[in-house]
Amino acid sequence: MQRLRLLTGGESHGAAVTAILSGVPAGLEVPRERLAAELARRRELAGRSRRMKLETDAFTCEGGLRGGVTTGYPLVLRLPNAEAEQWARLLHPFEGARDERITVPRPGHADLAGVLKFAAVAEGRLRPADIRDVWERASARETAARVLAGSVCKLLLEAVGVDLTSFTYRLGKASLPRRRLLKLLGASSLRGLPLQAIEASPLRVPDPALEEHALAEIDAAKKQGTTLGGTIAAMAFGVPPGLGSFAQWDERLDGRLAQAVMSIPAVKSVALGAASALDKADGSSYHDLIDQQGGGVTHATNHAGGIAGGVTNGMPVVVTAFVKPIPTQQQPPASVDLETGRTAKPPAQRSDITAVPAAAVVAETMVALVLADAMLAEVGGSHISELVQRVEKRRKLLSALFR
Repeated sequence: MQRLRLLTGGESHGAAVTAILSGVPAGLEVPRERLAAELARRRELAGRSRRMKLETDAFTCEGGLRGGVTTGYPLVLRLPNAEAEQWARLLHPFEGARDERITVPRPGHADLAGVLKFAAVAEGRLRPADIRDVWERASARETAARVLAGSVCKLLLEAVGVDLTSFTYRLGKASLPRRRLLKLLGASSLRGLPLQAIEASPLRVPDPALEEHALAEIDAAKKQGTTLGGTIAAMAFGVPPGLGSFAQWDERLDGRLAQAVMSIPAVKSVALGAASALDKADGSSYHDLIDQQGGGVTHATNHAGGIAGGVTNGMPVVVTAFVKPIPTQQQPPASVDLETGRTAKPPAQRSDITAVPAAAVVAETMVALVLADAMLAEVGGSHISELVQRVEKRRKLLSALFR
C-alpha cells in the first residue's frame, strides 16, 4: 500500500512550481538550510544554462511544517520562478494572452506529442494545442519541485540509517573504465565511494581524470552548438531487507524504482545494479553468491543492485540510468509548421549543454521517494519515533543474517 504521494504543479515560467507531499510522519526535523543545500546540488553544476544563475530557489513552505518539524499533514512546498514577472503577460492564470500561438514543434521534445494529445475539435477538424502550454509543463524545471520533496524523503531515510548519493560515470565520450565503475557500483557502504570528490565536482564525477575529460567534452559541444548525454548512478546504503513485494507486479520495488527514475525528463533507460556493465556476462559470473561471513549471511557481490524478486535483499540499492542529449540545439533543426504544413524552424531556446549531473541529483531524490514509501508501507508509524523504533527492532532481529 502506497503511503507517500507526491504531486507537483506549476509551469516553468509561471509564478512558481509547487510540490505537495502527503504521508510524511509527524516529528521529522526538516532544516531549511538542508533543503536549500539539496536544491543547490541540482542547480550549481557545469553545463547548465544561464537560467540557473537567475534562479535562487528561495522556496517557501505553505503547510505541513511547524517550527521546522513535520506535523503529519501534507507538506506544501513552493518554489517561485525568477522570470515569472516578464512572462506574466502570456502566462498569467486569468489574464494570460492566448493570441501568440507557437506552432512549430522542436524535434526530440514533447512538443508534437503534447499538442496532438490536447488538440481541440474545431469546425470538424482537430486543431493542435498551443505548443507554449506543452513547453511550460514538460520542462525539466518541474524537477526542482521533486528535489525539494525528495530531500524530505532523504531526511526520513537518514533517520532510520539509510544514506543516499549519486554520481555521473559517463558524459559524452568521457567515461569511467569498466573495472573502476564495477568497483563503485559494488561498494558496500558510503566509505567505498569518493564522496568528497563527487560533491566537489561540478559534474558529480568520482574521478579527476574523468572530470577533466568531461569538461573538455562540454567545451567542445558548446563550440559546436550541440549537447551531450551520459549515464548516472543513484545509490542507497543501509536499506534493510524485505522492502517491496513479488506478490503483485505493481508492488515489485525494482519496477517502481525504474518508473520513478524513467519519469525524469531526458532519461531513456534504467537498470538495476551492474546490469548495464555486465550485459555480456553469463550466469556463472553475473549472479551474486550467498556467503557466510562472521556468523552472518550476506552476498559476496551486488550485481543485482540490492533487489531480488522485487524485494530488497539487504545490500545497497543501486539504480543506473542513461540521460539523452538535450534536444534543443543552438541551430534548431528543421521541423513542420502545424498551421501551414510547411517546413519551418522552431523558435530558438536557451538550453543546457548537458543536464546529466543534474539528472543524477534528481534520480537520487526519486529513489529516496520510492524507498521512503516502501519503508513506511512495510514498517509504518504515524510519528517518526515509531518508525525509528520499528526499523531498529527489525534490524536487531535480522542482524544474525544480514549486516
